[in-house]
Amino acid sequence: MSERGPLKILYIEDNPINWRLVQRLLKQAGYDLYWAEDGLKGYDLALEIKPDLVLLDINLPGLSGFEVASKFRQHPEISGIPLVALTAKTQKSDRETALVAGCDGFIPKPIDPFTFVKQVESYLSGYREQIGKAREGPALRHFNVQVLEHLEVQLKESQDANRKLLEAQGDLELRNRSLARLLALAQGILAERDAKTLLRRILEQVRIEVRAQSLCAYRIHSSEGYWEGLRWNGRAFEDTPTLANTHGFLTRARQVQPGTILRGAKLRASRIWEEGLQLGIWKPGADGSLLLLRDRQDEGEIWGFWAFEREESEPFQAVELEVMSLHASIAQVAIENAELIENLDESSRALASSYERMESAYQDLHKAKVELSRQDRQVLLEDLFYKITQRLETPVLTLHMQSETLEQLIRQQGELDAAGDMTRSVGEIREAVAKVEGLLKALLRRAGKEGTAPEWLNLCDLLQQEIELLQAEGAIPGEVATSVELRSHRALIFGVYGDFAKLLSNLIQHSLGGPTPSQALKIRAWEEDDRFHIELLDEGGPIPPSELEGAFEPFSELHQQVVIGVRAPGSSLALSKQLLATYHGEIELRNEGEGTLLRLHFPLK
Repeated sequence: MSERGPLKILYIEDNPINWRLVQRLLKQAGYDLYWAEDGLKGYDLALEIKPDLVLLDINLPGLSGFEVASKFRQHPEISGIPLVALTAKTQKSDRETALVAGCDGFIPKPIDPFTFVKQVESYLSGYREQIGKAREGPALRHFNVQVLEHLEVQLKESQDANRKLLEAQGDLELRNRSLARLLALAQGILAERDAKTLLRRILEQVRIEVRAQSLCAYRIHSSEGYWEGLRWNGRAFEDTPTLANTHGFLTRARQVQPGTILRGAKLRASRIWEEGLQLGIWKPGADGSLLLLRDRQDEGEIWGFWAFEREESEPFQAVELEVMSLHASIAQVAIENAELIENLDESSRALASSYERMESAYQDLHKAKVELSRQDRQVLLEDLFYKITQRLETPVLTLHMQSETLEQLIRQQGELDAAGDMTRSVGEIREAVAKVEGLLKALLRRAGKEGTAPEWLNLCDLLQQEIELLQAEGAIPGEVATSVELRSHRALIFGVYGDFAKLLSNLIQHSLGGPTPSQALKIRAWEEDDRFHIELLDEGGPIPPSELEGAFEPFSELHQQVVIGVRAPGSSLALSKQLLATYHGEIELRNEGEGTLLRLHFPLK
């Protein structure tokens, strides 16, 4: 122990067991111990702590103990520190080489615990071993030989490391190129939604990447009832025969840990190889590999498998197996995502369709509510009409009888000067009575008390009366600007009043029933070439051409494409065509202007 404190001893040794033994012995003797596991670290530590003694192993990794000793002696700050070789090399030549290299002493391994501390203390006290002049030359030559051998070993190790580095660099470059192509492939298939097309594109690339002569890929069908796949036939990928869940190959595959890659001798030694030969996945004498894809929902199950094959003389390398695994992972994720997106699209379409049907059902419900309200009002109006006609029937009959009596009296008193004026007055009275009588008949027909049997009908009067009644009922809203143009006043037809009233109601229902309320309705009627023509022009929006074609087909609403905001033909147009057929009439519908034009005509017989 010195006055400045415990002496510092540095031990350069790569074996921790030897270090702990030396540390325990010298620590108990009162020394501070420091440890470095190789020569360069020991050299740097010595410059930092300036130890009082250095114990130096000869067989060190990197620089040998001899080279470390020479390095110590060349630095002025640590050149005077005692160096003691502590090594298992116990031959006399090894001792002399250590002394020539710059060591001050030599302690052989294994050390003697009973004498080791005294040996160290002797070197701390100034003891130095010497080599005779006659032995310096051979010792130096032996030192040079050992240094040269060590350099040769290091050179060989460097060459081996460089070769491995070049191989690793080649593998890395191969991986980088494969990853770049894989990234480009992944970006190119982002918009693809067909699972089979996705699989073909990925398999084509991985087949080229690993130079596989044969390749097949199976995955479990979405129904989980069987397995389907693709196989390279030498020219293109084709569908493979499906596999039942109980197939022997799948049974063997389930016994292997999912995510495993089997190849080479290990694959050929397994029972799954025999199953694959029978299935035609591999051929005898080929080098094969099998990649089992893990189910991402249940990691204990397999989602699919890829099987590769090429000549036995060209076994698959580790980097190629990594490429297979990366492509398989991309394929699995891409297919699952594509199927998920497709399912979401279908669900979205189903929801949109359901929403449109709900909107349509709501509109139908609203229309039904309005229709029910209108029918309720109509029932009340019909009852009111019937009561009014009952009360008016007697006064009208009386006026009619009195006008006839008055007319007879005028004929009897023909010599009176006012006879002409009276005759005109009676005529006007009779015309007014006829109009009231016609209106009463219309009310009775609307109430269902008359108009069910054929009779001679004045079509213009009928149209005028029904339009006025539809306006009164609210079937033609008051805000709709309705114009009526009747160019004929004597058009007679033998038919049922209710048929023509229903026909007009159906036509108006179409004209006013679009999703965009019509602001105007124009009705024209005229007689030409013994035929009666009627036109209804609205502003309720156009109808798609595909819907116009089936406007008069029975039950056309069942196959109409329900689209919110798009107009469809009136549901009662087919009934209108049937009513017209009874009277040998025809009807047509087309888009015109801001709405549609209904045109019908029939012969007057």
